[in-house]
Amino acid sequence: MPDACVLIVDDEEDIRNLCADALREAGYEADTAASGAEALRKLSASPCDIVLSDISMPQMGGLDLLRAIREDFSQCDVILMTGHATVENAIEALRLGAYDYIKKPFAIEELLSRVGRLAERKEMSVENRILREQLRTGHGPGGMIGSSSPMQELYRLIVKFARRPQPVLITGESGTGKELVARAIHENSTSRRHPFVPVDCGALSSTLMESELFGHVPGAFTGAANRRAGLLASAGNGTVFFDEIGELTLEMQAKLLRTIQEREIRSLGGDRPQRFDARILAATNRNLEAAVKDGKFREDLFFRLNVLVIRTPPLRERRGDIPALAISFIESERGPDNPVTGISQAALDALSRYSWPGNVRELRNHVVRAIAISDGPLVERRDLAPEIRGNVPALPPVEEIGKLEAAERRAIIEALHSSGGHRVQAAKILGIGKTTLYKKLKDYGLRGGI
Repeated sequence: MPDACVLIVDDEEDIRNLCADALREAGYEADTAASGAEALRKLSASPCDIVLSDISMPQMGGLDLLRAIREDFSQCDVILMTGHATVENAIEALRLGAYDYIKKPFAIEELLSRVGRLAERKEMSVENRILREQLRTGHGPGGMIGSSSPMQELYRLIVKFARRPQPVLITGESGTGKELVARAIHENSTSRRHPFVPVDCGALSSTLMESELFGHVPGAFTGAANRRAGLLASAGNGTVFFDEIGELTLEMQAKLLRTIQEREIRSLGGDRPQRFDARILAATNRNLEAAVKDGKFREDLFFRLNVLVIRTPPLRERRGDIPALAISFIESERGPDNPVTGISQAALDALSRYSWPGNVRELRNHVVRAIAISDGPLVERRDLAPEIRGNVPALPPVEEIGKLEAAERRAIIEALHSSGGHRVQAAKILGIGKTTLYKKLKDYGLRGGI
């Protein structure tokens, strides 16, 4: 069943509560409004997917509310309810853009069926919109770049999880774009109009982190002269992203767990808790399960966070995306003092063969460095760092080779490294002819260099 936010609008409190309870039990996020005016205020504050509204209400009826929603909240669909159904009302409602029309009294099963069909249609519409945008621009949600199978799966999970209120744990190696994933989840959620607040869990000491997160009152500690709201309070109804959450101390983990469980913020030195309504996203490059076993991460907090999990793929698993990434980095560096407009196939081949232990972040750094070195108009293989352009093999075992041959072999490999893989230059460094070098490479089974 797709997740969706449903706003129930009816001047009868019993009807509102009955529908809201049934929808929440079925897994939807549900809110209520007693009038059309209140519904419009709530939609302005926090967008919703579906409005379930009575037609007959004082001041602003359901048809007037439908007109206002179609004009100002076009992404929101409307199902109308009435106790006095007529053919004329049904035709008018559908003409104005209502998705469906349901007659009171209705069975809860009928309500859930109609809301479910609409929620499924909306979810498919969102996924298709993102797919179309990706095909048009080459970018995924949040401007992410890549069309490989691992990235397609990543995009699918981002869209799925964005519509759900539960915490999301984003795992992956450093440099794989975990914060980009978190921002994409936020931008595709119903909280997208509210703040996105990133927290670097490894940047501050435990004492400073507590003040940054929860805020403090005057006199809470030495130097605390004024009241200060923390990062959690500043998020409001938005999203808090804990980057590298595995770096939090056990003490801070306990305080965060209490906040998540109680949905309350307790500032340092304060005695009045504040409501906490933001969604939690967290990222880590650590194995939190192993950290739990080692006593370095709380098991109860791990289970709170490990509800919806997304893994960001390392670059070596999506090598087909390297050309698009490289070109995007070149485009981002374009300027009047930069002669580079593209990259050669030889340079792309070298980039695609490298292992990229630092992932996309390392790729960007190497491309920016190559742009600074290049004479343009293309980044050439010679502009790349030696470890990338040379593709020279690491030193292999030499136990079975005589000492003299081992020394010669090592000298050849070091010359190739020094020359960036250029065989002619390596031959000059060694003081031998290139034909001799080629023979030695063949004799020793070395295939590096150009």
